[in-house]
Amino acid sequence: MRLSVALALLAIAGLAACERAPDATPNEANAANAVNPAVQNSASNAGNVSIAPDPVLDRLGPIRVGATIADLTGDGLAVAGRDEPVPGSTCSYARFRGLDDVAVMLDGERVVRIDVKGQQHEGPHGLRVGQSEADAIARLDDPHVQPHPYTGPEGHYLVMHDDGAPFGLIAETDGNTVQSWRIGQWEQVQWIETCF
Repeated sequence: MRLSVALALLAIAGLAACERAPDATPNEANAANAVNPAVQNSASNAGNVSIAPDPVLDRLGPIRVGATIADLTGDGLAVAGRDEPVPGSTCSYARFRGLDDVAVMLDGERVVRIDVKGQQHEGPHGLRVGQSEADAIARLDDPHVQPHPYTGPEGHYLVMHDDGAPFGLIAETDGNTVQSWRIGQWEQVQWIETCF
């Protein structure tokens, strides 16, 4: 009797293993962990919880956080300029032809953050430089609003980041309109003085 129960359990376990989904790649796993799964949309549906589309916090067009300069040039991007690393650091910035008002923070050769200052580049949930702060807050599903370290209390940071998530977003406003925004690895996105 015990042997037949053990064999039945073994057969069920074997069948369950056949139904297992393939393992996620590291990028898929990071993307799954980088977003807020359920948000409160207080502006239009007070009291109703909605599932927002996952924002992409690790890329802007062909630029990908985690890619190297060689990867991006191999994908057809041409480097328009590159700073020397900050003394005693591996942090520097690069810019690409055709992507005006966009700069990427590099750790060595690898992209860790994307900084956007131009209106032509659309960010997560339709975020754009120049749009009203109120519109940005509504589009970003009520981000954490905090005083800007230099221009507050009038200016604000609009912050999207889940505890433990690898990626995040900070949009900077003057209290009226979005002035710039940045996405990428959360540690570097938080740096106020670019490479510091």
